[in-house]
Amino acid sequence: MSLDKKTVAKRYAKALFELVDTDDQLEQTYQELVALRTVFEQNAGLQRALSGTNLSQDQKVAMVNELKQGASQLVANLIQMVFDYGRMDEMVAIIDEFETQYDQARKRVHADVVSAVQLDEERRNKLAETLAHRLGANKVVLNETVDPKIIGGLIVKVGSQTLDGSLKTKLEKMRRLLVN
Repeated sequence: MSLDKKTVAKRYAKALFELVDTDDQLEQTYQELVALRTVFEQNAGLQRALSGTNLSQDQKVAMVNELKQGASQLVANLIQMVFDYGRMDEMVAIIDEFETQYDQARKRVHADVVSAVQLDEERRNKLAETLAHRLGANKVVLNETVDPKIIGGLIVKVGSQTLDGSLKTKLEKMRRLLVN
């Protein structure tokens, strides 16, 4: 029976997380995994190449060895194990799941923010601080997008919750009230 990608990712991430959390290597491992994910994101076909049939086994081994270079022993072991079990196409999912567990342990929340103009440093910090207090988080990581169509204000999405304070939405609500 084949396991789905999410189940595999959770199992690998949980095992690694428990291992590094007890050895107080959580922060270093997290930073290494983020860097590794960047390598996969910048090289779109890498996961497919390492798990596909287009390359010889020797070519794949050379690429995996390159990925392990400079990595801690634990991260190098993860890369090797994922490769050995033929699951390189799931590496980014494993890293994403590890980050989810890291976020939960550190009480860190990701928020998608849409604004009409780029936020300056002061407003960005104030927004992160306000959201952290409101959500009971230690830190809020803002993923910002600029969309002039919202005219002004902000749209903030955290998980399944959306806070829409955009001027566009307010104007639409006023228009609906006036039309009815």
